[in-house]
Amino acid sequence: MRLKISRGETSVVVFEELRKSKNVSGMDLAKKAGISRTAVWKAIEKIRNAGYGIEAKKGIGYSLVSEPEIPVYELASTCFSNGVEEFYYFDSIDSTNTFLKKLVSERTVRAFAIAERQTSGRGRLGRKWLSDKGGLYFSMSLDSSLFSLSVEDMPKVTLCAGVAVCRALGKFADVYLKWPNDVILNGRKVSGILCELVGEAERLWVVVGVGVNVSNSVELSMATSLRDEGVDVSLKDVSLEVVSTLFEYLELLPEGWGEVRREWMELAKPMMGREVEVNSAGVRYVGVALGIDEKGALILDTGEKTIRVFSGDCFYGR
Repeated sequence: MRLKISRGETSVVVFEELRKSKNVSGMDLAKKAGISRTAVWKAIEKIRNAGYGIEAKKGIGYSLVSEPEIPVYELASTCFSNGVEEFYYFDSIDSTNTFLKKLVSERTVRAFAIAERQTSGRGRLGRKWLSDKGGLYFSMSLDSSLFSLSVEDMPKVTLCAGVAVCRALGKFADVYLKWPNDVILNGRKVSGILCELVGEAERLWVVVGVGVNVSNSVELSMATSLRDEGVDVSLKDVSLEVVSTLFEYLELLPEGWGEVRREWMELAKPMMGREVEVNSAGVRYVGVALGIDEKGALILDTGEKTIRVFSGDCFYGR
């Protein structure tokens, strides 16, 4: 199932009214939204299709009685208040990143896509990201011109997203960062981020994809979920916290990059001073992690010299 919600559409207005009032009549909804009773009914059905339970009682009106695990309309409201124009919800999709890359290549639009599960979810370096139901999987498209960023500045977006997700998950568990943006819980990966570029150099768009293992099944030994680590939290709470915090941090760029960099260093303290191995474009680097520079590159002390690595896979040494 695919559900598209546009900024300012009738169903958004009706949902907000349902949240405000315990019981609201169709007539009152029509007046407040400036629409017909038929349009109200259609909006109610669309909200129900997103997984919300809406009770209708003759002479009393409509009332919101239950919500889905993924709070579709609450997330849509957060997105719209942060400049998103179109919001997409899927019960299943191949990849939210793939969907938005195709959408933006066809027409440039600030959009957000979230899915209950992905059949071909991807991580960095083309790896498959297992995306069973119970996890948080979403992507958003950003116009790089809004941040005055060039291709060379893209690592800043990636690192900023990592800081945001780590800060959000830090409300529920003791997590930290591993370069560039893996969120680690008890030594295993609980969240990953994939940023991809779309468009031409003069008008680049960035698609930021986030995956968080909440209560979904995790098969890899190097990965874990919040549930498997004994963290009792709902998918709803995690999704609202992660999405709102991500918008908050992305707004800091480019002027606030210095603060983002300092926060990254703080959140990655368990990694600093340790020997790591980085595989980048077929080249293996080994050294002690010292931090990240002003461009977002990882600084390594190899014992012979100090080097900077802009992308790659990072593993802990001894």
